[in-house]
Amino acid sequence: CTRMKALNIRIYTILLMENNNTVRNMLRACATDPSMFFDTPSASQLEGTFQQIANDLSNLRLSR
Repeated sequence: CTRMKALNIRIYTILLMENNNTVRNMLRACATDPSMFFDTPSASQLEGTFQQIANDLSNLRLSR
């Protein structure tokens, strides 16, 4: 995560159906920003999580 962040790569993390605080904290810390960490308690909510990520990505501008 640290190396990717240093390269300005956006990192989204998703915790799916897991109740382990160690894993939750690791994924939250790995995400580029806390808003890019998603705690998704059920598979039925996964589509909504991906939609949120897609919406965020649609606001990006690419540059060289």
